[in-house]
Amino acid sequence: MLGLLVLAGLFGTLQSADGRVAAVAWRLQTANAALCRDIVPLAGFSVQTLDQFSPALRAQASSELGLGDLPQVSAVVPGSAAARAGIKPGDNLRAIDGVAMPRPRGGPANYAASEAVERALAKALEHPPARLEFGSRTIELAGDPGCASQVQLVPEPKFDASADGHYVQISGPMYEFAAADEELAFIIAHELAHNIFPEAKRVPGGGAGQRAAELAADRMAIWMMARAGYEVSQTPAFVARLGRKRALSWLDGTHPRWKLRISAVSAAATAVRARRESGQALSAPF
Repeated sequence: MLGLLVLAGLFGTLQSADGRVAAVAWRLQTANAALCRDIVPLAGFSVQTLDQFSPALRAQASSELGLGDLPQVSAVVPGSAAARAGIKPGDNLRAIDGVAMPRPRGGPANYAASEAVERALAKALEHPPARLEFGSRTIELAGDPGCASQVQLVPEPKFDASADGHYVQISGPMYEFAAADEELAFIIAHELAHNIFPEAKRVPGGGAGQRAAELAADRMAIWMMARAGYEVSQTPAFVARLGRKRALSWLDGTHPRWKLRISAVSAAATAVRARRESGQALSAPF
């Protein structure tokens, strides 16, 4: 698990994973902007802060990653606005539009500082260009239009993925289970669908409405993947493999029976293939 890898001193593995999640999410969000009602400028980079590591790991994170009092760029998506502007992993972010970035407060591991940076960046990008101060250099950033959501890799032991309307979170065990980018793309796209499409919004209390929303998110994930250039022919097999993971919350009573989910994904993949073979555009049928 990613948490165990960190304990073994492989912080580079965590950074690589963070970069992969950011790249897949950015590709899905930008490729599907035309389908989303809430479009935001995506910066194309993610940050990490010392506070997000447990107190026992902070000295090691500081030594191996060079993390100090300032938020640090942990990953830059290739081809993104951040990459085009020259932002690089390891850059320390001092200020956004003249506002100093939060410093570590100590205490238990938390994402408060990272989320504060993300909020400040999102606000600055509403009136581009945002002025980002990295040490002695100032970079102006406009962002790329994409579906609104923050996608995070969370190094926790639970095998899960979730969405709360604003954030999508992928746990370490789920990340490792999704070995291929197409598999990771399905997980992220499914959770993004819950955040950005009314048909897939989760219904409080579960029941038939919640199960319908889950099936809608499965179908929408296939179309989002296809529009982003991912191959979807093997996704039904991946969903079947997910169904055999008994630790997954997607198997609880708020979700449809797994056979229904496999059928929904298979039907969507077949529809995508038919569109491609006929030369039609992949404008999603929802």
